[in-house]
Amino acid sequence: MIQVSNFRPLKGLKPPFEELRNRVEHTKKIIVQHPQYEELLDELKMRFMLSNGSVSPDCLFIYGHTGVGKSTVTTEFTECFPRQLVELSDRKYMKIPVLKVTVPPKATPRSLASKILKIMGDPLHHRGTETELTSRVHHYIEACDVKMIVLDEFQHLIDADTQHVLSTASNWVKTFTEEINIPVVLCGMPESLRIFETNPQLDRRFTNKIELTPFLYRTEAEIVQFRVFLKKIENDLPFYESSNITDRIISDKIYYVTNGIPFYVMQLIVEATTSALLDGSDKILETHLNKAFRKIKQSARKLIANPFEDNKFELSDYLQLEKEKEDFLKQQTNEEKKKKRISKKKL
Repeated sequence: MIQVSNFRPLKGLKPPFEELRNRVEHTKKIIVQHPQYEELLDELKMRFMLSNGSVSPDCLFIYGHTGVGKSTVTTEFTECFPRQLVELSDRKYMKIPVLKVTVPPKATPRSLASKILKIMGDPLHHRGTETELTSRVHHYIEACDVKMIVLDEFQHLIDADTQHVLSTASNWVKTFTEEINIPVVLCGMPESLRIFETNPQLDRRFTNKIELTPFLYRTEAEIVQFRVFLKKIENDLPFYESSNITDRIISDKIYYVTNGIPFYVMQLIVEATTSALLDGSDKILETHLNKAFRKIKQSARKLIANPFEDNKFELSDYLQLEKEKEDFLKQQTNEEKKKKRISKKKL
């Protein structure tokens, strides 16, 4: 099936390296705005506009598992309001409408304040006490006319080793959001909710909480939505022909290996695109998806089977089989732990 394309047909010939690279990079840059993504982007823009000059700016917490698009949507939102060098008669400054900062691991008030200063361009971001750095953050927010701050990877306020909430840092964020009087958006993994549970005052500042979820695939409407998502990807692929990844069986298989998480869908498609180009193919075939699957490993799904080698694939059967394997493995692990405990008691 021929599609309207800006890419020439390969006809079985592997493209030159530069063309191969350009086509793969083109695939990596594909961003498909599924409905929830678009709704959140509109929500961020609305809050940005409504909060300007408000006596009580709205704060927002965005959470979801890895790969659902939290960082992507906040990055796109930030790029909607780019930095701008402003030259006045008495001074010149960098205007930063939206400041996006990644919270450092095991964050402390000082490390977080330092990171904010670094992103704003303060050459002395690493110098000073916590109080001095915090004071400079306030100064730069006003000097750079910052209208909104996005703090990504909010779960870094939980110690990864001990799983304890870093209360000093969370209290700093609470006080900081109260004092700057501009909207703050926090983004993090679902475990970030624990931070609000331990800090009711911070929780009251972020009563608006939005969860970004993967695509679901239970009802016919959900299946259609996922296939529409695949169709949008397919329409932007760097091939002369249509790859037909929206075929119901192929769609079932792609959903199974990705759990409907956009990041993993794109990882699979990027690897399949590379494989197809190396074959000189003018579209992605199931053999290319097969090769892509073997390259992509998800640590959380060690028992996943390869659906692209099965001509009689049934999604429900594969999901059930994987669950049975996981349950069996958990049972074995629990029994081994029980035996170890009994052994220790005997000693």
